[in-house]
Amino acid sequence: MSPLTTRSSRLAQGSRSRLSSTASATANTSASTVMGLRRRSWACAKASASRRRRHHATSPSSVRCSTCSVMVSSTSRPAMPTPRVASSHRPRGGHGVGRSLPPAPRWTPDTVPAERSLWRWAVAQLAAHVLVLPQVAMTVGGGGRIEEAEADLVLIDPAHGVTVVEVKGGTISYDATRAIWRRREAGSREIRDPVAQAKRTRSVLRRALEAAEIPTSTLALRWAVATPECRLEAPGEPVLGEAQLWDAVVADQLELHYRRTCGALTSGEQPLGEAGAERISAVLRGRDRAGRPTLTAAVDEHEARIRVHTESHRNVLRHFSAHPHVLVRGSAGTGKTVLALEAAAQYASLGQRVLLVCWNVVLSHWLRAALRDELAAIGSPVAEQVTSDPTGQVVVTHVAELAGRAPAAAGSPDPPADPARWYHETLPGLLTPAVTDGEFDVVVLDEAQDLSELWVLAVAGLVAREGRWYAFADGQQDLFDADAALPEFLEVEHELTENFRNSRAIAAFAAGFGAVELDCVAGDGPDVRVAVAPSDRVVARTREVARRLQREERIGDDRLAVLWLFHNPRRGENEAVAREVLSGGPVATNSASFKGMERPVVVLGLDIDPTRGDRKEELRRAIYAAATRARSLLVVVGDPEAVEAVGLHDLAARLRGGPPAAGGGAAGSVQAEPVVG
Repeated sequence: MSPLTTRSSRLAQGSRSRLSSTASATANTSASTVMGLRRRSWACAKASASRRRRHHATSPSSVRCSTCSVMVSSTSRPAMPTPRVASSHRPRGGHGVGRSLPPAPRWTPDTVPAERSLWRWAVAQLAAHVLVLPQVAMTVGGGGRIEEAEADLVLIDPAHGVTVVEVKGGTISYDATRAIWRRREAGSREIRDPVAQAKRTRSVLRRALEAAEIPTSTLALRWAVATPECRLEAPGEPVLGEAQLWDAVVADQLELHYRRTCGALTSGEQPLGEAGAERISAVLRGRDRAGRPTLTAAVDEHEARIRVHTESHRNVLRHFSAHPHVLVRGSAGTGKTVLALEAAAQYASLGQRVLLVCWNVVLSHWLRAALRDELAAIGSPVAEQVTSDPTGQVVVTHVAELAGRAPAAAGSPDPPADPARWYHETLPGLLTPAVTDGEFDVVVLDEAQDLSELWVLAVAGLVAREGRWYAFADGQQDLFDADAALPEFLEVEHELTENFRNSRAIAAFAAGFGAVELDCVAGDGPDVRVAVAPSDRVVARTREVARRLQREERIGDDRLAVLWLFHNPRRGENEAVAREVLSGGPVATNSASFKGMERPVVVLGLDIDPTRGDRKEELRRAIYAAATRARSLLVVVGDPEAVEAVGLHDLAARLRGGPPAAGGGAAGSVQAEPVVG
């Protein structure tokens, strides 16, 4: 017969003997009680060795067995490495499953098993409304003092308050003589005082809550020390009382110990409530936040995606070889200037005399430097022959400079009495092969839409009889109402249909003012931003927005262009502007002066004056030309009332309701809503 069967039989016999005689019941009570205790103690002593170790392993010296109430005399020893819930012990407080934040902790490599065990027990045993937060790191500052602490476990209870738990793994002991704590597995060396750690962590947590403007005067803020891997008697107050000690018994009695630690709310303390618990949890764990790239990073990402050549470009290059006279059309950003450079470099490297010419002064300087760099990159000695001298071997210049070398032009007044007539009618007639010391084998004309028919005739006269002539044009950027009639002078036309420069956001904005290819190979990019200013403040406000971009988003001078439709602080200083562009310096000019150029970021000021009589179509072309100078980010500054007054209703609506340029200035978040032209 097993000891347990014997125990049950004898207890039954004792019960029958007590019921046999009512008269003798009182007299036998004391004897029966003693006999019962002896029998139960004998049953425990006869249990199997494995059951006895499991049953009493965590029982300290001279304590009563929590299962059978027998006094067990043994030396203090560690619990099993991972205490388990015995089959005869049901976890108390089974009101639900505690809610862990996060649900599945990502434990650090140095996390001790004891911390994981305590977290697991807390989730399994505590009520469902209790929030369980493992490994809560906190940093608080103020008054020149910064404190850091990490709570091994924080329990947030809407019905009570907050409890901070310091966890110690291994077999822990307290040396009262020396007032120090030790761990047996560490050779009984001294360890950090867990009580002091718990109290300090509670203090840091209180400061963190106060910094977040959460009142703590009515908050029940408790602390406890847990030793989940050993049984330990509390040293007693004032060191550590029983209410603050959670030893290995909490493997199946955590709810009981937790409630004992919490105790009753004292005078002045109030329950947290669900909203308070969630708010504290948000402070300790943080709120969900989606990171976003800085504006500089967004611009960098877009710039890295800009591609140079596709099949469309390769088709054009093949046309260069098969046809001597080719007209390439394309809207802004389709790579016309890149192809113009490619054509000039290709024939210059073959030893042919080449003229690369355009209307814009700033663009001509950039083209000259770019062609020289491209030839040098392929190791061509012709790179040293790139010049603005019209009599040179590889000439890169603008038409006014080219014709201005004519003797008749040299004696003209500066500035001319009638600039428009001088540039569009007089100068073209002065441009002849005599000015350039003969004809060119190849003429490449960029931004051809800017030339009037007289200029087209003059440039065509510089091409040798068997020479090649390539023109690149975008009719949307014809700022001078010029009708170049280019198809009459060129044999083959090719249309570019991919946008290599602008982000989709910029292309969509510019499409409201002209035909822009929306097939943007470089992707979306940051949204177009807006900033509102009175019409008489647009010029100044544009500069302010640009400065904020540079200061707050670290946009460098070489990446930014500040443009206006008409205002030009460097009027008559195109050569100086060109030098700034080439040197990577700051650029501040108007739309016409920056035609053909580009920069990653453009701040565009709509300096529109309804009383000036600005024509709607002229404004649309100027906005189109300026907006498409931006590759990655465009910020538009304007007065909605002035814009409305000239008939640009969609743009006025955009200024009134679009995403802000940046927190009232230029550094706000990237928005994800469609732009309006």
